[in-house]
Amino acid sequence: MSRPHPQPARAVAAAVILTTALALLYGCAPPGGPPGVVTDKTNRWSSATKARRYSLTVRTTQGDRKEFRVSLHTYHRCPRRSRYPACMKG
Repeated sequence: MSRPHPQPARAVAAAVILTTALALLYGCAPPGGPPGVVTDKTNRWSSATKARRYSLTVRTTQGDRKEFRVSLHTYHRCPRRSRYPACMKG
């Protein structure tokens, strides 16, 4: 007696759910900042949201200072005096 085959519709539905979840997570990532040298790092605690917000400040090649939000992963990978976004590689 043969075993029943998994229903293709279930497999497709699972793939759609997984793809949607990954797209939502990717869409929630903070946008990248301008290239430059990291001059400061901050991690602020918000008691209202019970969450930390991580940010980097870079000095661009034009001499401007720009602060932007980053993920925890980026925050840890980019120490002061490193070049952003090159600090994310390797």
